[in-house]
Amino acid sequence: MEQDIRFCELDGKRIAYAAVGEGPLLLFGGRWVTHLEEEWANAPSRSFYEELARTHRVVRYDRIGTGLSDRVLTKSPTADWETRMLAAVHDAAGREPAIVFACSCAGLASTRYAVESPDSVRKIVFYGAYAARDDIPEATRRSVVDFARVNWQLAAQMLAGLFMPHGSGDEITAYSRYQRHSAEAEVAAAFMELDLSSDVRELLPRLTAPALVLHRRGDRTVPIGRGRELASLLPNARFVALNGDAHLPWLEDQRELQRALAGFLDDSVPIETNGDSPLTRRETEVLRLVAAGLSNREIASSLVLSEHTVHRHVANVLRKLMQSSRAAAAAHATRAGLI
Repeated sequence: MEQDIRFCELDGKRIAYAAVGEGPLLLFGGRWVTHLEEEWANAPSRSFYEELARTHRVVRYDRIGTGLSDRVLTKSPTADWETRMLAAVHDAAGREPAIVFACSCAGLASTRYAVESPDSVRKIVFYGAYAARDDIPEATRRSVVDFARVNWQLAAQMLAGLFMPHGSGDEITAYSRYQRHSAEAEVAAAFMELDLSSDVRELLPRLTAPALVLHRRGDRTVPIGRGRELASLLPNARFVALNGDAHLPWLEDQRELQRALAGFLDDSVPIETNGDSPLTRRETEVLRLVAAGLSNREIASSLVLSEHTVHRHVANVLRKLMQSSRAAAAAHATRAGLI
């Protein structure tokens, strides 16, 4: 796969965005500082996006001031401007209702966008995200922002170690360089200040789209308590704690992450592909996840069912398809065009 990089505008400034894959629109919110080309050149991050692009059209963008977008900020970024930036990319990528994927600070603008434009957001995934960072004392916040502004090289190295706690020396150096290539010190500090001072807790009860909140248990950048708070304020959310401590989604166990996403992102209409199918819509949905390698417990978590109910659906599938095992049923259903 190769990404297709294009540009759109907001207030006379160019925003670079990239698209890859085909299918329902999966729109990534803007993270802190990014560079579309350099992120795509990194094997783990590219593999992460390519896996999602097998079933979705994945769209990412660089915030104005970073990456391939216009690199000059004429004024400090604001919450409203961030939301308008996300909307501008969505407009350029096509106005079909999107699944929004919000990593870390991207959850802030993504929340505002989903509340202000509910018809534009079908579902939302929060990964390593938060509603507010009032767990960081004001003096500490100011110190961190000033550190990035006055010693960007050392600050980038410190943050790289925070994002990937088990990274090798070469990996930390490479990600530190990536951050410095993505933005100048003043821009990085300006976005950090916005991201650490924003608070969307009052908006979250109004975000009614289905939400999946994923958070790694040992995340040192955004503690898991921030993710639990986020999920608790959403009226239609499921919280899943993942193993590991890396803040970047393409690190740690990818199989566990993809399993958590499988039942949430899968938009396929069950079984209209074969009108002769003996399976119900729910049985088909369960069988698709069986074929993806999920256990009954994982399927129950993905579909918000009890494990007993999933066991019953699997038993019905085996009986209806006259198969003796889960693997045989999945193989048979695939050959027959049932899933």
